[in-house]
Amino acid sequence: MRVVLIGGGVQPIPPTGYGAVERILADFQAALIAAGHSAVVVNRVRHRRMRDEYPFALELPGLLRGLEYDVLHANTPVVGNRLAGRGLPFVYTSHSRHWFFREQLSHRWGYWLERRAVRRATAVVALTERLAQTMRTTVPSPRPLPISVIPFGVDADRFSPDWPSRTGRRALGVGVVLPFKRWELAARALRGTGIHLRIAGPQPSETYAASLRRAGDSVELLGEVDDASLRKLYAESDFLIHPSAVEVLSATVLQALAAGLPVLGGGAVESVIENGRTGWAVPDRESISFTQGLREHALDLSASEPTRRAMGEQARAVARETYSWPRVVAAHLAVYQGVVGERSRTP
Repeated sequence: MRVVLIGGGVQPIPPTGYGAVERILADFQAALIAAGHSAVVVNRVRHRRMRDEYPFALELPGLLRGLEYDVLHANTPVVGNRLAGRGLPFVYTSHSRHWFFREQLSHRWGYWLERRAVRRATAVVALTERLAQTMRTTVPSPRPLPISVIPFGVDADRFSPDWPSRTGRRALGVGVVLPFKRWELAARALRGTGIHLRIAGPQPSETYAASLRRAGDSVELLGEVDDASLRKLYAESDFLIHPSAVEVLSATVLQALAAGLPVLGGGAVESVIENGRTGWAVPDRESISFTQGLREHALDLSASEPTRRAMGEQARAVARETYSWPRVVAAHLAVYQGVVGERSRTP
């Protein structure tokens, strides 16, 4: 199978810093190649601004000219709609939080673009069943939407636990330090527990970062860290706390599972975490009860090394069995083969 994976023209692939989708695409490309297939990434970065996706999409047909491929796989809505406008069949994977989070006009515009790309795609990959159901109920279409539920993968050999370094007193958060991640709820939940919260990720807003430090009594903001430092943080931490409400599927959570970390979060992790086995997804519609639930589970984990170890081992097993890249590649190949077969049957 010859696959062209199309980026968004905003960050390089693989990313040189923060860029979850770009890291996923780089890992997916490597997994396809390891499975014996051809996988080419098409991406051109200008100034690393979100609006750079538009000029990239405009030049995309020219970038594709001369490439031999069986499947085009788009991962951003402007790119998907550009392919549709040129009559090029494509597989579409949505990574956007706009399906669940639309506070600003730009979010609503992104949501419109997402639905349009899904409606026009030859095949759609939804990262979770929750997203698939949301697509089915919000995207008007005269035909049943061709949606397959396939998560992205994680390399469980890249992330591993350092059991002797774990003390029960270190919580980890990974992601951009902005309000939509709700880090202040994690800081409040751990206040007074003696558990140190470290958050690795870019800090675009110093105002929010300062308020986050005030929300807890032991919060350390690390900024962006390199891959080796991030793996070390996963290895030596005791659990991941992920309070965001608007994720589709978090690479952070899968990396934590691979590193043997129990995960505490809300609705954003409930499709991944099995309560009491690999962590807890606490009901998060009301912030006070959500914070209290996070606190109770954090204290339970902090107090019991056998519990942390047992849940960590279960987490690693789930990462290997459910989210291994060979399994993810096999599921995508079934989708690709359907697209190629459909195209061959079209007169």
